Amino acid sequence: MDINEASIISEAENISKQLSTQVGSTVDIYDKKGQRLSYGSAPNMAINNSEDLVKAMNGGISFTTNFTGDNVIVSLSYPIKESIVGIVRYYKDYTELYNYNQKFKRMTSLFASVIFVFIFVTSYIFSGKITKPIIKLAEASEEVSKGNFNVDIDISLQDEIGHLSSRFKMMVYKISEQIDIIKQDRDMLKEVQMQNKFFFDNVTHELKTPLTTITGYAQAIEDLGIKDDEFTRKGLACIINESNRLNNMVIELIELSKASSKKFSYDFADINMSELIKETCEEMLIKGRKYNIAIKCHTPDNLYLTGDKDRLKEVMINLIDNSIKYGNVNSVIHIYADQQQNDVFITVKDQGVGIPEEFIKKVFDPFFRISKQSSRESGSAGLGLAIVKEIVERHNGNIEIISRLNQGTEVILRFGSDVI
Repeated sequence: MDINEASIISEAENISKQLSTQVGSTVDIYDKKGQRLSYGSAPNMAINNSEDLVKAMNGGISFTTNFTGDNVIVSLSYPIKESIVGIVRYYKDYTELYNYNQKFKRMTSLFASVIFVFIFVTSYIFSGKITKPIIKLAEASEEVSKGNFNVDIDISLQDEIGHLSSRFKMMVYKISEQIDIIKQDRDMLKEVQMQNKFFFDNVTHELKTPLTTITGYAQAIEDLGIKDDEFTRKGLACIINESNRLNNMVIELIELSKASSKKFSYDFADINMSELIKETCEEMLIKGRKYNIAIKCHTPDNLYLTGDKDRLKEVMINLIDNSIKYGNVNSVIHIYADQQQNDVFITVKDQGVGIPEEFIKKVFDPFFRISKQSSRESGSAGLGLAIVKEIVERHNGNIEIISRLNQGTEVILRFGSDVI
């Protein structure tokens, strides 16, 4: 069959039906000017003047996707013969596929949105778990840098942040602990400095007094010659007394230095305190009889204590000597010793003038004396009880004084079983 423009026009309907049946979709026939010759397609599929039809009129093959209402129609146009005697236009309804594709895109977008929201929320929560502890640590560090070590870091995580938090808390605790130690050392140093100043001020005063007296009388004797025998005897007696007092003071200072020195070694051993106390009482009886003061010892046999025998005897001598100095004439000094559970108690009780309550805590201070007139013997520098306290404390013991005016004084020593 010779295909020409006239045959295309006359057979357009047949050609359209045959092609539509063969391809399973609508096929329309157009003349070379783009006029529709067959009407096999539904009205909603026939699309005139679209891009594919225009290109086919110019000898090209093209397709166009057309949106008409809710339908998506793809039209394919190609010319018949090179001389273009007509145009075949093929239509395919892709509405269902397009809708499915759009639905898939919407589902994909929704799924992507859900994933994004989930990731965002998860990231926010996760970042919060990381940043909040870090912020807390940063705030705590700021407080520590300001000197506030009382910071509360409540982070209970079990990861690296939690480990860092626990290390930080430990560091703050250690720093706070060291600062407390430094403060205690500082306060102790200040106290020691004050005690040293007080001590040396008193040493200066105590040494200056006898030296001034000695110098004065010696100068006066030199100036007067030997003309005034009475004044000479008085001056010499004063020089001798003050020299002895100065000598005793130096000895007591040396003893106090030894007692308080950590470098001075003590010879610890098991001591029968019963024998030591009885022996000391017998030795002090001679001095007591001078003032008609009796010394009575109340101690069980075989009372043992671990300590330095010479130092503990020095303690007993000092305490009994003080009781004699400040005790009333025709009185009795009682020395008690006993063991209660694991502790050894020693008590020295006199019947003397007593100590005013406000002075009891000061009697252990070096050079402290309540009144020179209350002691029947001169020459004391006020170091005896300071030495006693140092020796007792070096034996891990303690000393207590109970006293009432005009009723006497009671000195109580307590030594634990773990003395060394």
